[in-house]
Amino acid sequence: MAIAKISRPHRAGSTVRYLVSPRDHAGRPRETVSVVASTIGRAPDTAVKFLNQVGKLRPRLERHLYHAAISVPQTDRELSQNDWAAIGRSWCAGMGIENYMIVLHDAHIHILGSRIRLDGTVAPDKNDYRRSELLLRKIEAEFNLARTTSSHLVDKARRSSHWRARSMKELHAVEKDGHSNKDFIRAAIDEALAKEPDETSMRASLAEAGIDMTIGQTADGAPYVLFGFHGRQYGPRSLGQGYSLTSLMEKGLQLSGPQTATAPILVPPWALDAPPETKQPQRSHNHDEAVRRLRGVGQTALEAIERYRIAKRAKNGPPGPDRYDAGPLPDDEPPDVT
Repeated sequence: MAIAKISRPHRAGSTVRYLVSPRDHAGRPRETVSVVASTIGRAPDTAVKFLNQVGKLRPRLERHLYHAAISVPQTDRELSQNDWAAIGRSWCAGMGIENYMIVLHDAHIHILGSRIRLDGTVAPDKNDYRRSELLLRKIEAEFNLARTTSSHLVDKARRSSHWRARSMKELHAVEKDGHSNKDFIRAAIDEALAKEPDETSMRASLAEAGIDMTIGQTADGAPYVLFGFHGRQYGPRSLGQGYSLTSLMEKGLQLSGPQTATAPILVPPWALDAPPETKQPQRSHNHDEAVRRLRGVGQTALEAIERYRIAKRAKNGPPGPDRYDAGPLPDDEPPDVT
C-alpha cells in the first residue's frame, strides 16, 4: 500500500539540503539517500537555482513549491530504484508537475517540485489531497502493491470516524507538555456521546470537563458545531470530520427541539466575539441590484483587458519564440542554470 503526505515549503534551499542529507531531522543516519529521478538537476545547487528561476516566471505566486513523501510498508514487495523512480514520475504526471526531483530514503521517496511549468502555467492545487489519493490507488494496482483503505476524502462512509492527525507543532507540544488539547476534547466528546447521546446531557457532560458546545447554522444554511476550550474554538477542521455535526448525529447525537431538523443559528463562527447588535447578519434591501452592478463591473474589466491585449499584439507584431521554453528536457539530466 502507498501513502503520501503533501506540504508546501517556503524555500527550496532548506528542503533540498534536508532531502540529500545523510541524516534525518532527529540526527539518525539514513541507510539510503539517492536521487533516482530529476528534471531539475541532480546536484543540490543546480536544483535550487532551477526552482528559484522557475519561481520568477510567476512572482506573485507565493507558494509554488510542492513537497510530497510517498511511503510503502516493508510488508509489500521490495521495490528497486527504478520502481521508485517510476512511482514518483507517475505521481508528478498525475498532479501536473513537470519540474521535480525524486530522492529515495530507505522505504520511501521524497518529491520536491514546482507547480509552475516552463510555459508559465501553474498546476492546479484544488482538491490535491483527494487527487493524490486517487493517483496512489492507480499506482498500487500498476505496481502490484497491497491496496490501501481509502480515507474519508475518497470514501464518504469513513467521514464519521475521521480525526485529524497531529501536526508537527502538536507533536512537539505533546513531547514537551505530555498532553494535547485536541486529544482531550476528542476523548471528552467520545465519552459524553457514548453515555448521553442527547444534546442537553452531552452539553452538561462536556461542561464538567470545561468544554462548551455551540450548535448553529451558517448564513447559507449549513449546520455546524464548535467546541470551546481554554478560550479557543475547535471544529471539524481542527478535530477531524468525525467531529462535525453530521458525523456526531450519525453516531447517535440527538438534537433537542427544532434543531433536529434545521439546527437554528445560535452564534455564527464569524461573530463569536462581536457585540450583540452585529450578531445577526442583515441582508441589504438592494442586494440583487448590487449583485447586478458587480457583474457589470466584472464584464467591463474583462472587455478592457481584451482591448489591451489586442492593442499590445498589434503594436508588437506577431509573438516570437517563448524565451522561457527550453524544449523537452531529457529525464535525469541537469538543465543549464546560470
